Amino acid sequence: MFFSPGSPDLQGIIPRFVSNASVNNIQISYSLHTASSHPDPMINTKLDRILDLLQEQNYSDLNKLIGTMTVKEVAMYLSKSIRTIERRIERGLLKAVGKVGNADLYSKKDVVQLYIAEYKKWPKRMP
Repeated sequence: MFFSPGSPDLQGIIPRFVSNASVNNIQISYSLHTASSHPDPMINTKLDRILDLLQEQNYSDLNKLIGTMTVKEVAMYLSKSIRTIERRIERGLLKAVGKVGNADLYSKKDVVQLYIAEYKKWPKRMP
């Protein structure tokens, strides 16, 4: 449920979640608010569920991804150096799912999840 600015329902409420979602060339900006002393102890759980529903399209796009990428392709996609990606791999943030010759292969789903962890947002384009 969304309220207009200045609404009595917004008095004494501070912003809790602000995000953007874009689907099929339509961009939606939303802001969810909670009062610091809200009587419902489950409010944060409810807001998390609302955010999950709003992001559902992105998650379904992520689940449709198939295929693998080499470390060089991952580095290009994330706009990072190969050495930076190798450090992420050493830290366990990205794991190889296969091998072709000497080259390790990484799942596109895992690469997108690394992108989200690095940039704190969904990528504009999928790999």
